[in-house]
Amino acid sequence: MFVVITYDVQGDRTEIFRKILTRFLTHEQNSVFMGDLTESSWKKLRASLSAAAIPGDRILKLEAKNKHNVNVSNLRKTPGNGSLDEVSALHHEKGSMIL
Repeated sequence: MFVVITYDVQGDRTEIFRKILTRFLTHEQNSVFMGDLTESSWKKLRASLSAAAIPGDRILKLEAKNKHNVNVSNLRKTPGNGSLDEVSALHHEKGSMIL
């Protein structure tokens, strides 16, 4: 499965989540991580997040069957005319098989 996970936690707890998520996914920006996971990897990640989370922590998961069912892009301001360029963000494969 392809997932995007973001979190919103107290500032002194962000490092805990960054370390957990970096073991499984690619760190895209601040509290945004994405990549391909097997079902067993997702179960391990979910258990790690559950152990670290406290009431009030907000974790958002977006899921697709695989990265071919979703279009993920970065929008970047061009220096010349100031328009936004759209660049594919699907560069984060972590060795999972796509069926």
